[in-house]
Amino acid sequence: MEEKKTYLCLQPEYVGKFQCDGAACGSKCCKNWLVDIDGPTYQKYCTLEPKAERKKIVSRIKYKKQRGKFFVAMARDGSCPFLRKDGLCHIQKTWGAAWLSNTCTIYPRTMYTAGDLLLRGLTLTCPVAAKLALLPKEPMAFEQVAFGGERDEDLMRRVEGKMAVMGDALLDVQYGAISILQNRSLSIDQRLIVLGFFLDQAGDFVEAGEPERIETLSAVYTADDFGKQVPDMLRAIAFHPAAYVKSMFGLIETLYGKKATFQGREHKLMYHVVHAFGLEQEEVPITALVETYQKDFRPAAEEMLRDYGYIFENYLVNEFFLNHYPQVITGTFVQNCILFVMTYKLVEFIAVTMMMTEKPKPDAERLVELIGHMVNSLDHNNEFLRTVAQDTMKRQKDVVACMKNLLYAGEEFSA
Repeated sequence: MEEKKTYLCLQPEYVGKFQCDGAACGSKCCKNWLVDIDGPTYQKYCTLEPKAERKKIVSRIKYKKQRGKFFVAMARDGSCPFLRKDGLCHIQKTWGAAWLSNTCTIYPRTMYTAGDLLLRGLTLTCPVAAKLALLPKEPMAFEQVAFGGERDEDLMRRVEGKMAVMGDALLDVQYGAISILQNRSLSIDQRLIVLGFFLDQAGDFVEAGEPERIETLSAVYTADDFGKQVPDMLRAIAFHPAAYVKSMFGLIETLYGKKATFQGREHKLMYHVVHAFGLEQEEVPITALVETYQKDFRPAAEEMLRDYGYIFENYLVNEFFLNHYPQVITGTFVQNCILFVMTYKLVEFIAVTMMMTEKPKPDAERLVELIGHMVNSLDHNNEFLRTVAQDTMKRQKDVVACMKNLLYAGEEFSA
């Protein structure tokens, strides 16, 4: 028998603490989404005995020709037909975890490889995983472990393109970026400004065919004395409130349409935006939106990040690591950095408007719930992310312009 490969795995420490608990989340991952069944698993189901059980399982799995995949046919209420009343899976409970499909085996874990290196984390769409990742007040810690198993090769994604050939430089980018994002001597916006400069330079090295230079660059950005250079970086970014307001409302209208078209959960989210900025009227001039931003939104944002900044820091670190930024979409490091900033600012924007309108104000768990919902769209809806990327690239032409339009360097650095 061929020996299974063992990988050196880098993962946040919280991964080792995760245990699936349907009682804690209401079996959310078993409802209201398409669960695909890989071919080998479907073939196994066709061998089940007794025949009545085989028919019960196979009859609820349909083949979708346009996708070229098998999917579970959900019940009328949107739940998986194999979900028991006690919140457990009938297939796993009856035959064991080895009979689960690849999708059900891995979720909410995400694993991807670059050469011999494996990176693993948990998606925040799982409420249990989101609390483990986001609620600790100390910076997210990472560990290296040996990893390998019978089905692991089938569950891993391969990093492709430029990141696949970067070798050790991939870890250097991750290390440098995460260190910057966890630098609590800076505000989150200031960290994102520094991150932009770091990734701009790292991208230049990759484009020049010199990724090995990123190790030295990362060491410079994480050195104790690097703080001396930060004020000059921040002074280069004069925040434009009007451009920020136009960018955020432009993206929201692109994603969700006019307020009359809001539906479902999005209607509830956009309710906060509408009422925070007085959009009950059909037309509100940009000057009024900017005034609301400066008078009400900015103080609410500062209060929220003072009390719950650790949640948003953990979110940024997890997203950067889990989605192998800065190469999550086709394009340069700078383009991916701009997209990273824009997706964060969208989440933050909605969170602040919730702070402005909800009584009582949202607590930590409410913010974690919001982030989980937004990640569901940003990480698991290709069309949604593609729309964000297209709108962002149209509005933000380069990393410096993006930072000026979206990131607040601080009063002493603003024009």
